[in-house]
Amino acid sequence: MLFLALFMALATSCMSLALSFMGIYKTEAKVATYTDGEKTVAYIPMKHIGPKEFYAGVKHKVDSLQALGYIVFMESVKVIDSLTPAQQDTLRLKLRKLSGVAIRKEGYLDTINHKLMGRNFKNKRGLINQPKYSLLGVDTTTGRIVDVPMNVLIKQYEKQYGPIVLDPCDYTTPMEEKYKCDKEKNSRANEMILQFRNQHLADAIIAEKHNKIAVLYGAAHESGLFTYLVQASGKWQQVRDKSK
Repeated sequence: MLFLALFMALATSCMSLALSFMGIYKTEAKVATYTDGEKTVAYIPMKHIGPKEFYAGVKHKVDSLQALGYIVFMESVKVIDSLTPAQQDTLRLKLRKLSGVAIRKEGYLDTINHKLMGRNFKNKRGLINQPKYSLLGVDTTTGRIVDVPMNVLIKQYEKQYGPIVLDPCDYTTPMEEKYKCDKEKNSRANEMILQFRNQHLADAIIAEKHNKIAVLYGAAHESGLFTYLVQASGKWQQVRDKSK
């Protein structure tokens, strides 16, 4: 998930330099291929914000892989259960306490008000939010979202580490303002936001009957996913590009 890395970028004195270091401005997504001899996984490392050219390239790769018979596994922690307004508000507050930032409904990047995750940001290089999967060419009749909804993540986190306790600071700090309240430990947040979801993705790949899978997930998940696949079967290995 991008927002932990972005949070670190936002804490620096030069946001553009930090974003450049994170690869946000790169215009190409390089596909990595993994196989256990039976299944083949093509990993397309995604970014939740990036240049238009990047997403045009992703669409081309998705089209090409689907033409070769791949189905697409997609990332999304969007809540699919019916929650009351009060439950939704509590979930947003707990997510902010877990990550240290609030994700606004406009997405990570607000190009109208010139904000990046609520912070002032001069978008001089034309970054945009990640387009919807349908606009990236994904055939949703064969592909599917295999991620963990945020409410399930929060529930699992509290099961493992105890309740996320909201305090007066959480309730009185508007979502559009900088978060200065006490947050959960970064190591715990990383464990849940990254590793738990990586394990879930690996399990989905292993259980999938189709033998060609394109994974459209954030770049931060790739190494962890491969680790879990290898733990499940030592046959998994990365296919090296012989053209290089």
